[in-house]
Amino acid sequence: MLDKLHEMLAGMPPVAMVIISIACMLFFGFAMTRLTKLMKLPNVTAYILAGILIGPYCLDLIPSNVVQGMDFLSDIALALISFTTGEFFKVSILKKNGPRVALITLFEASVASIIIFVLSYFILRLQLGFSIVLAALAAATAPASTMMTIRQTGAKGDFVNTLLQVVALDNIVALLAYGIAISVAVSLGSGESISAGSVLMPLLSNLGVLVLGGIFGVFMKLLMPKNRSTDNRLIISIALLFAFCGICVLLDISPLLGCMSMGTVYINI
Repeated sequence: MLDKLHEMLAGMPPVAMVIISIACMLFFGFAMTRLTKLMKLPNVTAYILAGILIGPYCLDLIPSNVVQGMDFLSDIALALISFTTGEFFKVSILKKNGPRVALITLFEASVASIIIFVLSYFILRLQLGFSIVLAALAAATAPASTMMTIRQTGAKGDFVNTLLQVVALDNIVALLAYGIAISVAVSLGSGESISAGSVLMPLLSNLGVLVLGGIFGVFMKLLMPKNRSTDNRLIISIALLFAFCGICVLLDISPLLGCMSMGTVYINI
């Protein structure tokens, strides 16, 4: 039966294939939430399970070319989520929670990275460069899952603000660490010496994205006077986020830091 379904999907026109695939994703995601709701699990768990089931390594209901053609959706989703997390970096909140958030982030990110490096290099005996990259990735926290769970439960308060700030700072640390780790791993793999330039370049590029995101935040504020309607505000926000995402893709840089900076600057001015 699945073979016939695959043949039917493969024989469809590209537009119909994409539309039906998106419909399957939405339907299976919704259907899975009915099961996870009975088990008192968040909806994000259902979406992950649905993606595994209909993906290429299980039921293979979604053609692989459709999956590969939707890579841009992850950048857009990341941009929207990162911009939203910037809301929690108001100066008043940072003055109250700043030292605590920085301390939690430092220990949470560093301990996770150290454990992964020890496990991969000393226990699993993986290559040094690969172990360094894995350790850098271990510092990251998935902002989408956290935001979706908080939105579903309607949680608010000081704990939620602290949690989201830690999640955001985690990803800043992870992106900086990952850029440095990749440079070090490439140098180790090619047998070249590790130069200061290869280490500083990822830091400078991420700093440039932060500055560019802040400029976009100022520009967004200038385009949104108080008399601007809600619909027009939404159009302007999405247009600027998409434009910033496109620039980041052209520069081959993650939009996370820049969109977070855009949201932070906008909410504070």
